[in-house]
Amino acid sequence: MQQKEISRWLKAITIVLALMGAVFFLYIMPVLAMSWRDADESLAYLFMPGLLYGWCIAVICYAILYQFWKVCVQIGKDNSFSKENAKCFRNISHFALLLSVVWFAGIVFLAILAVRQPGISIFMITAVLLSVMISVLAAALSHLVLKAYELKQENELTI
Repeated sequence: MQQKEISRWLKAITIVLALMGAVFFLYIMPVLAMSWRDADESLAYLFMPGLLYGWCIAVICYAILYQFWKVCVQIGKDNSFSKENAKCFRNISHFALLLSVVWFAGIVFLAILAVRQPGISIFMITAVLLSVMISVLAAALSHLVLKAYELKQENELTI
């Protein structure tokens, strides 16, 4: 597979993820929140804070997708091992770590309010773990891409 073809595939996957996220955050999440609000009147006060919390998560997720899009552009330019990509992966790592903090803050908030919803708690704990895992992997990729860039620069100087 050529670099441009790989870049096109990665961009297509990124677009599909962005569209799926838009459907989830703009339609499914509000509909679910309304159904939960109607099903349990005692939790109705969490409707707007819950939506705002979800949209905050959406902003961070789209920031991650934007950084990944920038990586795809560099791959398409046959510039996979570059400082730009290392920086984008570092940014992805930071955003994913921020996302894990936001998820954890949501868990703490619900615990303080004594909201006992096991399904939501399990989902949020899983989201914290996945966010931390993505952060670690992106940080490792950032380091490896930067080292590869430095090796590429050294080789270009010796030829």
